Amino acid sequence: MNTFKNLHPLTLFCYFFCVLFISVFSFNPAYLAVGFIGAVLYGARLNGIAQALKSMFGYFLIILIVTVTNPLFSHNGATALFFINDNRVTLEALIYGSVTGLAIAEALIWFSCFNRTFDSEKLLYIFGRISPKTALVVSMALSFIPRFVKTFHSVNESQKSLPVSRVRRFICSFSAVITQSMEGAIITSDSMKARGYNQGKRTFYSRFVFTVYDGAYLTAAVLFAVLSLVSVVSGSVGFKFYPYFVMPELSVSAVLGFCAFSLLALMPFVFEIKEDIKWKYSVSKI
Repeated sequence: MNTFKNLHPLTLFCYFFCVLFISVFSFNPAYLAVGFIGAVLYGARLNGIAQALKSMFGYFLIILIVTVTNPLFSHNGATALFFINDNRVTLEALIYGSVTGLAIAEALIWFSCFNRTFDSEKLLYIFGRISPKTALVVSMALSFIPRFVKTFHSVNESQKSLPVSRVRRFICSFSAVITQSMEGAIITSDSMKARGYNQGKRTFYSRFVFTVYDGAYLTAAVLFAVLSLVSVVSGSVGFKFYPYFVMPELSVSAVLGFCAFSLLALMPFVFEIKEDIKWKYSVSKI
């Protein structure tokens, strides 16, 4: 069955770049909220509902921490709520902190989805011809983190029967995994050198074929992104946080930009649902 992550790497990379850039660049609470919803839905699709709900606690904790701490360091804003040691805690700083926390949480979820969607082969396909060394380092780093976490949990579980404290077991497990990772890096380096890496002209092999299907989704993503970006650049969706929190006036450009970005953010989830319906319809015809 076809899924969103099976699209051409160029289409996927352009999509993630557009949705992340517009979300962060706009700093619009409405854009961030719909982007957050789209990221959560696609993340739940990739990792399962149970894992998504478990991860939501950490993301909401990030939003809460940033929301609470921002007024403690930033005292800008005209609407004072209360005072802590003669320092004002303002409504505007509280709102700005919540928006900042939402932006951070959304970016983390989208990067998590990107990590699950892109493998090392796709990254090498995108950046291999431009900068092979950079592409190799990035792909190895992305594969190193989940492998490190998996190995750490395995080693830590195997040492639970030892009569030592949890802190000591954690330190021993971490030390063992670090040592194993360093040995693996040396072995990988020697293996690449023995096989002639970075010697002579580099050749490329790719199993990816850019189809009409990929072109249609790339065109749709770019179109939605351009409409959203025009609305952001024109200032029709710009929020003012200081000294007073002011929402932009409702206009045709603002509505069109928000609808375009909503379609952009929800595109992966809608794609998956469409493929599910198509699959179930095909099965029912058998």
